[in-house]
Amino acid sequence: MSKAQVHFLFWLYLFILLWADATAMNPADPDLWHRLALGEALWQTGHFPPGDTFSYLADYQNVADHEWGSALIFYPIYAWGGGMAMVVLKIVTLGITMILVISAALRQRPIGALLTAFYAVVLLALLPNFASTLRCMSFTHILLALWVYWFQCERFGRPIRTVWYVLTMILWANLHGGFVTGLAWLFLITGIEAWYGGAWKKWAVRFGLCALATLVNPFGIQLWISTARALTAPRRGFSEWAPVTWWPEVMAYPGYKLLLVGLIAALVVRIIRVGWKEMDRPVMMILGVFIALSLTSARHTSLFGVVAGALAPGLFPQETTLRRIRNPLNRLGYMGLFSTLLIVPLYIAFMILPGDGLSLRYESASCPVAAVDYLKAAKITGNLLVPFNYGSYALWELRGKMRVSMDGRYDLVYRPETYQRVDDFFLAQGNWKSLLVSPPPQAVLLSMADAVYPKLKEDPAWTEAWHDDVDAVFLPK
Repeated sequence: MSKAQVHFLFWLYLFILLWADATAMNPADPDLWHRLALGEALWQTGHFPPGDTFSYLADYQNVADHEWGSALIFYPIYAWGGGMAMVVLKIVTLGITMILVISAALRQRPIGALLTAFYAVVLLALLPNFASTLRCMSFTHILLALWVYWFQCERFGRPIRTVWYVLTMILWANLHGGFVTGLAWLFLITGIEAWYGGAWKKWAVRFGLCALATLVNPFGIQLWISTARALTAPRRGFSEWAPVTWWPEVMAYPGYKLLLVGLIAALVVRIIRVGWKEMDRPVMMILGVFIALSLTSARHTSLFGVVAGALAPGLFPQETTLRRIRNPLNRLGYMGLFSTLLIVPLYIAFMILPGDGLSLRYESASCPVAAVDYLKAAKITGNLLVPFNYGSYALWELRGKMRVSMDGRYDLVYRPETYQRVDDFFLAQGNWKSLLVSPPPQAVLLSMADAVYPKLKEDPAWTEAWHDDVDAVFLPK
């Protein structure tokens, strides 16, 4: 089989896996809706709306939104193609990320069965942050993968001009707060180069210039203030910001767990065989940092997937070919092992196809579609007291008619105590009744599973105007 045929089959195999994984489930990301609302406002008015445009409990009016560029991209795509276009964009961004990651690794080793199976696991490790449609963090994955690819290029004699780092950092700082990851990457490489006597001054200049480049945004230094507030905001109750649980949720983040355990085991075996001094120690240090980062938060596991997918293959020798195995039994065992590694992921992929396909799924946990339709039909306007998970969808669908109490911009628009106040209401704890009078809502949308539901039914000042099997809407009498 020619090299061109091997490459074709390799990319075809991974495309089938990517398509199956990316379209198995397409839940609308809860944050998508407030991104669309901001994008619409920017395209229609040309300026940033104040915080209380969409929320009546907004604490900050001049919001330095570090994801405004993503909103500017998402809205016209959604307006043109609806939910299907957002699913396609998810597939495209995941595909670009994988291409960059794989291209970085292919600079060091040829394609083989083991490498192909390895990227099936890397794809699965990336998937949690691409599972919903669509996240601004997707751009951080693409740009980090691009920078790691450039890092590999320079290690193998192809210099990259510093201006490209600066230009991509300007783009990054206006798309997602993950630009901090890019600065951390440059700082890490600078430190490693200094430790090993490399070209640390070049990387230090890049770090300094890229740090200054983040100020090229509509908000100036305020972007850093809002990003710092977002990074330090308490995230109690947000599972994706907590460390990955290993027991009893064994099947949570399966790709990350396979990749982490498999890579650590393989590295230990490799070090035992050749010794620490023979290892590519700078790469080992980089992997160590991203392993540690992934252990702090489930949100960071996919960043580890990007770096491991690009750098880890270069730490191991090339695969043994069948021609080199003379013993027939060993050759048969080799063929069986690697056939299994390739066939099992492909079999699973065909089992889950077509999945959701290109259709956008409206999960009841974040999209109270029927309740919002009722509010529209009843032509209710004013303030809508709504749970955190429902806020972004209600904000988008009722924009211009109702303002929500809370939405997914909790780290940009609200203080932690405001988030807690809304949370306390739906848990019916503390001074929960205060939200019914200060400021008063014109409607309350809630899940009937919320603790406040039976208490509100007993409140003489409110009446249950609508409900289905999941949600209910209360109006003042």
